[in-house]
Amino acid sequence: MDHSTFIILCAVAVTSFILSSEQSISFHVSPDEKYIEIKREGSFKVWLDNNDEDAEPVEIFLNVSTNNDDVIFVSESVYVSGSNKTTVDYSTDKPGNAKISFSLPQIEDYLKITGIQDTYIHVYVIRSHPLDIFNDVIGWIYFVAWSVSFYPQIFENVRRRSVVGLNFDFLAYNLLGFSVYSVFNIGLYWVPYIQDEYHDENPGQLIPVKLNDVIFSIHATLITMVTISTCFFFKRDKQKVSWFCRIFVILSLLVIVVLAIFTLTGDFKKCTWLNYINWISYIKLAVSFIKYVPQAYMNYKRKSTVGWSIGNVLLDFTGGSLSILQSLLISYNSNDWPSLVADPVKFGLGFLSIIFDILFMIQHYVLYRHARDDDADFSRSYKIFDNVDTESEPSWNPSADYLAES
Repeated sequence: MDHSTFIILCAVAVTSFILSSEQSISFHVSPDEKYIEIKREGSFKVWLDNNDEDAEPVEIFLNVSTNNDDVIFVSESVYVSGSNKTTVDYSTDKPGNAKISFSLPQIEDYLKITGIQDTYIHVYVIRSHPLDIFNDVIGWIYFVAWSVSFYPQIFENVRRRSVVGLNFDFLAYNLLGFSVYSVFNIGLYWVPYIQDEYHDENPGQLIPVKLNDVIFSIHATLITMVTISTCFFFKRDKQKVSWFCRIFVILSLLVIVVLAIFTLTGDFKKCTWLNYINWISYIKLAVSFIKYVPQAYMNYKRKSTVGWSIGNVLLDFTGGSLSILQSLLISYNSNDWPSLVADPVKFGLGFLSIIFDILFMIQHYVLYRHARDDDADFSRSYKIFDNVDTESEPSWNPSADYLAES
């Protein structure tokens, strides 16, 4: 290649780059999310990053997908010229969720206008704004009730200087469950990539996680760690984590790690990050099914609820009831009943909490209301690993001398 040919090729390459840069135009919308009541009118704006005011108007098609019929009515296309912002009006009729995406009439137009395939607007049509605000209030109330419910048990442990009566399997299950629940909530609420995957798989549906869900799960994980730490300082007799619980936790952690590896490597198409957090969230649901059983059985064997805080139970019952109420009201307000099963952990957690809390209240106030506290020890402070019997029975299968003094 001679010198002149090289110069010509460079000039052509530079010219092509400049022309392609000039022809590349970005597409924008605002706002990209809107909450609006039924029987109302709204609008959004679309525009191009095009400084050529003499350019011919570009026709952009609007594609609407909804979870219900007659949710939103909007024109099929709109013309956009230059960098002028064009207002697109729409009207709502029935509650539901709508996703508006955009497309161009010709395939070659996508070479000139970028970002249009990745741009969309979510319109959430609700029955009532006051009801939406009420739902938020309920969410924060049950967040407070559930969050505070962890503290009576800590106070009980400190007051008695004993954790006798508190089942260690329950604590282990709680730590595992709330940890994976935190990952699920953080992923859906704070990670845009996972949110996009959710909207692609569930067009027009609300993301079922709110800020109070995220804060609650993180706080629950941390406060459970604090509760577990008290078990190393105070009297506990022969209590320890059962072998069944240990095996369950280890297998769950293996599943979490293996699925994470598959998702990172992309070896399986179904191993998306959305599916990953959904799959590990079922660990929390499984934990919710079994975590109360050891404590309920322990109360039955001891014929006592001493050491198991009733304040924890009452607040947990309040939180579970309000959680279910909020889920039902959100689905009613947006006519989005499938969202109930989109977050089975939240709904299942509330439902199971109520069932077991009722059982614990019956044990505490009816069956074992006359039980005495013979295991509190105010004589001295206990150090880490003090009073540990390494040959004791698993706490989930207590023997007759389960609480005998070591």
